[in-house]
Amino acid sequence: MYLLLGHSQDPCCAGVAARLEARGLDARIAADPLAPPAKLTWRLDARGLTSRLAAGAADDALEGVLVRDASWIDPAGWEPDDHAYMLAELRAVMLAWLAALSCPVVNRPDAANWYRAGVSMLTWRSSLRDSGLRMPEVVITSDIVEADAFRRRLGDAGVDGAVYSPLSHGAAYLLDDEDAWKRIAAMQARTTICLTEPHGPVTLACVVGGEVIWNGGASSDAIALEAALRRFASAARLSFVEIALARVRAGLAVVHVDPRPRVERFDAPAAARILDAVVDQLTAARTAATGALVLS
Repeated sequence: MYLLLGHSQDPCCAGVAARLEARGLDARIAADPLAPPAKLTWRLDARGLTSRLAAGAADDALEGVLVRDASWIDPAGWEPDDHAYMLAELRAVMLAWLAALSCPVVNRPDAANWYRAGVSMLTWRSSLRDSGLRMPEVVITSDIVEADAFRRRLGDAGVDGAVYSPLSHGAAYLLDDEDAWKRIAAMQARTTICLTEPHGPVTLACVVGGEVIWNGGASSDAIALEAALRRFASAARLSFVEIALARVRAGLAVVHVDPRPRVERFDAPAAARILDAVVDQLTAARTAATGALVLS
């Protein structure tokens, strides 16, 4: 059986399930695999890590798992602090269980991206740089002089304004007039700000396993980055990741990384290829076993 951790309304889960079923394989979408009557046994000892989830989908019955979303607890009836605590405990249990599975797990999470959905682009900076990919220039400062110097640097290169992004969430605001810069200067008297150079139109890519799938056409300089995109996905331990590239002053740069790709952002041909590639990742062990059987 193939377990898809997510929601039936998610086009990715629905598309993968339909493709698995078309191959005659059992697929189940589970928004909350730990909900009663599920019982999880997890053991770590000198022999290693083992687990067993008994809820009609025991570990030894699983042939592959796609991780799209984490379990959720309805906050109704909970005190906010208790709800936050229980949600953290639930996510910890899911993380431990997924780590113990021996079947293929597409996007087996690590703690960094499991607990911090929608993380800042700065989270990926080192991995992107080490993989040979650039980011737009970023300045994080509480110094008005440094912020103004960044503004002038952009202006000298013909770039109008800069993008302000609060460090606490993912919203972004274009600073393109004097009033906006005055408000930022006033803010700097109280806190540190993050400024980023603006970018041009976005080109979407999805890395699935070793394949890079582009949304529509891609320029030759974008295609030239495919090896670097694969290196990044490998370094980030993401077998399924959406990456957005756009042009900045120095050339093409990565402007967005999503470890939970949204296939609905892609055109129909690209979305179909992405879903097929995810299914291939999930069924790799079965395909290998079948091939070995035929060869013998």
